[in-house]
Amino acid sequence: MKTKIHVIAHTHWDYEWYFTSSESFIQLCYHIDEVIKALEDGVLDYYMLDGQMSIVEDYLEVHPDKQQILQSLIAAGKLKVGPWYTQSDQMIIRGESLVRNLQLGIESGDALGGADRLGYIPDAFGQSIDMPKIFSQFAIDKAVFWRGLSSDQLNTREFYWQSEDGSNLLTYNIKDGYFVGVQLIEVDYAKPLLEQIKQNTTSSHIALPVGGDQRYVDFNLKERIAHYNEQLTDDHFIESNYDHLFAGIEKEAKDLPTVQGELLNAEVSKIHRSIYSSRYDHKYLNDKIERRLIFQIEPLMSLADQLGIPYKQALIDKIWKLTLRNHAHDSAGGCNSDKTNQAILQRFIEADQLSYSVVDYLTRKISESRNNVKNNQVTIFNTLPIIREQVITIALSLPETSFSIYHGEQKLDYDIRNITKHSNAPIRKTIDPAPASYYYEIEIALPVKLQPLGYEVLDIVLEEDRMETVPASEKQEVTPNTIENEYYQVQVKNGSVHVLDKESNTLYPNFLLVEDAGDDGDNYDYSQPENDWKLQFKFDTASVSSNPGTWKSTLKLNGNFVVPKNQHEREQGTATALIPYTCTIGLEAHKQAVDIHLKINNQAMDHRMRLLINGGVNTEESIADTPFGTISRPVTDPNFKHWLEKGWKEEPTGIYPMLSFVQLHDQQKSVTAFTKGIKEYEIIGSKEKDIALTLFRAVGYLGKPDLKRRPGVASGNQFKYIETPDSQLLKSLTFKVSVRIGRTCNQACAFADYQKYAMSIPYYQQQSLNQFTNTLKYFVMQPLPFQVPETYSLVDATNVKQVVFSSCKKARQSKGMILRFFNPTNQAMEDGGELTCKENVRFWQFTTMEEKLDKSNQRSSQTIHLGSFKPKEVKTIYIEFK
Repeated sequence: MKTKIHVIAHTHWDYEWYFTSSESFIQLCYHIDEVIKALEDGVLDYYMLDGQMSIVEDYLEVHPDKQQILQSLIAAGKLKVGPWYTQSDQMIIRGESLVRNLQLGIESGDALGGADRLGYIPDAFGQSIDMPKIFSQFAIDKAVFWRGLSSDQLNTREFYWQSEDGSNLLTYNIKDGYFVGVQLIEVDYAKPLLEQIKQNTTSSHIALPVGGDQRYVDFNLKERIAHYNEQLTDDHFIESNYDHLFAGIEKEAKDLPTVQGELLNAEVSKIHRSIYSSRYDHKYLNDKIERRLIFQIEPLMSLADQLGIPYKQALIDKIWKLTLRNHAHDSAGGCNSDKTNQAILQRFIEADQLSYSVVDYLTRKISESRNNVKNNQVTIFNTLPIIREQVITIALSLPETSFSIYHGEQKLDYDIRNITKHSNAPIRKTIDPAPASYYYEIEIALPVKLQPLGYEVLDIVLEEDRMETVPASEKQEVTPNTIENEYYQVQVKNGSVHVLDKESNTLYPNFLLVEDAGDDGDNYDYSQPENDWKLQFKFDTASVSSNPGTWKSTLKLNGNFVVPKNQHEREQGTATALIPYTCTIGLEAHKQAVDIHLKINNQAMDHRMRLLINGGVNTEESIADTPFGTISRPVTDPNFKHWLEKGWKEEPTGIYPMLSFVQLHDQQKSVTAFTKGIKEYEIIGSKEKDIALTLFRAVGYLGKPDLKRRPGVASGNQFKYIETPDSQLLKSLTFKVSVRIGRTCNQACAFADYQKYAMSIPYYQQQSLNQFTNTLKYFVMQPLPFQVPETYSLVDATNVKQVVFSSCKKARQSKGMILRFFNPTNQAMEDGGELTCKENVRFWQFTTMEEKLDKSNQRSSQTIHLGSFKPKEVKTIYIEFK
């Protein structure tokens, strides 16, 4: 059978890298002009714009006159755009972010004539286990990618890529890279190229992508194809696209192999398995913004929409687009020049300010529009669709320090955590404020039970004696350097943090350690120096103070880690750099977790710091969360022993990505570490295993050659050392971790525990003493022309069983609301429980991530039964209220 080589003209447009997006934008403007001319003149039949719409959006911003011609080329199938908004990383980006990325990309591409329905991933550093089901829910049934697949997983290029729920993609692995076809332009002989791209193929239809990073249009492509065809008898080169390639493969496809799981191996291309800890400051901000967008703003706007405050989709899209541009694979990884990372940081700051202000505005607008507003009332918002019964910490601004708190008729006990005195008088150089102008900012911790997806009101009554509602018999005795709740006792003794699990009477000595090691790597990869000096720190130099309470207790440790200042000192065995730290360890009543808040002021270079959690679990695997589920990974990669002799591009160490948590368990115990922004872990230890969370890596180069873990040429630019002094992170850094110790492991509960831990509860106090509780408080606000209910709850998912809440937002193209849940396990589930709607339902139906409605599938009831779930299945529900 004659082989057809499908020559596919394209460009791979890194949104930013060692250059900024502004710098490459100039080339983009001229590049797309050339693409249009080549397609209009018939110089090219087809062209692919890297599967992402953000660059098309940028082009049309300054070339609006070109929209019609682009639309005609796209509609004719000559120019391929989308389905992504940006070419996203998949390993440390949340599932809902990937969904928004595809939603925005497909909508934008369809508006211009039709987004390409191809799961095109030319350069992402690994493929997530969940991508087949995500693509499938957007009616994408074919995919192309480069990195991550190794021969021990599969030795052919054509296969079915499958998720555990049964979603299938016909997939082609461009294992030689998206740039391999440049040889067609630059090399005159066909045989070496044919031998390379034919290897491990089973079909007579073979892909030859001709393009590269920001590569120009090859106007001589037809001539070069003709030149190659003159040399051939059994093979034939044709100008083509991926539609034609897959049409040919499908005709021949018989018994193609199937692959499941994540693809994260570096046999044929670098995968950068330790990039998850580069530029931690960016990853911390990204995590915060993602959580706020997904779990606060979208639910809060949905709630406000039902109350009569219109949902502002364009505003949310503006914040999402700023964030998604930072999700491009290089941008998310942090493997960029300093000037590029400064631009990324600025987008994060803008997205952070916008998203924070949305929450502030809506909570205030709703609070001040209630039908019974009283001074000092606090309106508390629950943006999750489940009842939240937990301890919260809020700050009140009051004229007195004596007050009581009522939730309806119930009087609540609370802990006073801190009191500061302030003046709200106009500031003067020499005149002291009048006594009457003072107020108190009082931080308190109190237990609340909040109804799902709604808000409730607390009444603050001044000058009333506080009555404690906790019996003295239930209070813990105060012991120096010790805190406890019903689950744990935490004690700092001789600088060591010991945790006692009361349920099992198991002591975890030296529960927390901080490890410092040298890092001879670059922005892409950690690499251990040849002569490393690894240090482990307890907290023996720390001063310890305690703040016990009925509802929340903390231990605060202040001290300094002394580490080598740079690689030279490490090699010499000296350490002169002081790294100040504050570690706050907290326990809350009725919460089975130890909360850790660590602040580090990094003053050293070329090193890696990790938080070691002494779990002592007898296991050979870890469980971590993925975009829509969990994954089990071996502690030791099976390819670790022989990677060098097999010619792998990078050492497959046991360093792995995570989104929110990592878990270890055996027959006796389970240890789960939840994080806010930390994205990298390794399981360490011989028989009993501990969790090592990478706090940050401090390095000074974009790319370096001949690393111990990554031999050969430098990643990134191979011809020049590009210094990145900002990546040394000589600054203050914040790390937040919560650790749950218990006897059992339940993955759905882990997600629920994480959401309660990581999703803060917005609130607003009705007061005028302090005009700076948030940025917008200083400005006056007009209440709504109508009153909203005193308390409110929209949807209750408390009775959902063993599945995970993922999203609540308004539908993009319809007036109803979207809720999404997924089964995080490999086990099928007979009954996922039910939702209860508090407003009258016009109809509801199951839909997909693409949110297409099917009138034949509509039902009308206040209760929505989720039904059975396949392993790892995602279900999306559309609800339209009357």
